[in-house]
Amino acid sequence: MLSAQDLIKAPGLLAQEKKDLSIVEKAELIDATRWSVEFSFDQLKKLVRYMSVYDVAQDTVLFCEGEKSAYMVLIIKGRVDVVKFDSQRTPKKITTIGPGKTIGEMSIIDGEPRSASAVTGSDATLFVMTAAQFNGLNEAMPGIGITLALKIAKQMSQYLRQTSGRLIDHLGD
Repeated sequence: MLSAQDLIKAPGLLAQEKKDLSIVEKAELIDATRWSVEFSFDQLKKLVRYMSVYDVAQDTVLFCEGEKSAYMVLIIKGRVDVVKFDSQRTPKKITTIGPGKTIGEMSIIDGEPRSASAVTGSDATLFVMTAAQFNGLNEAMPGIGITLALKIAKQMSQYLRQTSGRLIDHLGD
């Protein structure tokens, strides 16, 4: 586990080098995950024009709790650990997510500071959509933008339900 200082000082995912892939190659990578289920291949080819691809090493800090960066990360390959600071500012891993899952989607919707940190638990291939790219997608292709927004809303709803279930297990009678 990285220290609090390592998390805070890390440059973040957008400072990493982007991977140069064709539109079709990008669409094929996403199409191979369950995340793509709501989209046709033609829609994916349009969607990926608004996304960047990164291949990163294990222990790469994607973003840090409290920072104002606004981008969503779709995991294509690898694992990402979600980390929160406790009351003593010690980082604690709260969960690990894998391929076909997103993280950071709240930031492109509400623009608020990050509620947790994200660090790769293995080498990973990641797609990124910034808030500006999300807004551009919605202006240029509102149908695909609405489908993506609904997908994000469903994912956030699932996370809230899971968190509520875990919370009730920790509350006393």
